[in-house]
Amino acid sequence: MKKFVPLTVVAILVATPLLARQHNSGNISLSTTALSFNGSSGNVSSQPLTITSTGQRSVTIQTLSFSNGTFSNSSVSLPATLSHGQSLTVTVIAKPQSTAQTGKLTVTSTANDPTVSLSETAISTKTPHSVSLTWRAPSNSSDPVDSYQVERAASGSTQYSTVGTTVASSTAFTDNSVTSGQTYVYEVRSVDESGRTSNPSNTITMTIP
Repeated sequence: MKKFVPLTVVAILVATPLLARQHNSGNISLSTTALSFNGSSGNVSSQPLTITSTGQRSVTIQTLSFSNGTFSNSSVSLPATLSHGQSLTVTVIAKPQSTAQTGKLTVTSTANDPTVSLSETAISTKTPHSVSLTWRAPSNSSDPVDSYQVERAASGSTQYSTVGTTVASSTAFTDNSVTSGQTYVYEVRSVDESGRTSNPSNTITMTIP
């Protein structure tokens, strides 16, 4: 008679140790992850970006690359090696365009490759407006005029504020502080040497396109 001997199954677990990232590895950090530029004035603008070595080992900054040619950086000598705690500051430049722009700056190094989101508003197409006023000097005043005071109020308001003054020999004034879409009411007063003002002139209403 055959006799069956039960087999003993032994499971052997072989653990393979994971290689943890060394704490003394190199690393870089950036002063910001996004830069926004105002291109509405039509002028080239710039902002600083600081790259800092935060790891234990030295890191070499190899390249700075831009995904959009609107953006660039000032002259900087690369590659550049940074020891722990050292920083490199570069200037990021944006050239204004007729349309809004976006892009990305990638900092390539021997450690990590962080990125910065870039954006710029479009050149403003609004034409600046102004209001030019002229008036006649009083012809029958016994009190000599020393200067004129130009006052302005928003349409519908009775609160006037002085927006400019002229000397007695000048009977013209240009208001460059107007806003598109607004309506203003103007009046002029003469001022004597003692600072006393006359009654206001007739008013004129101007709507800014």
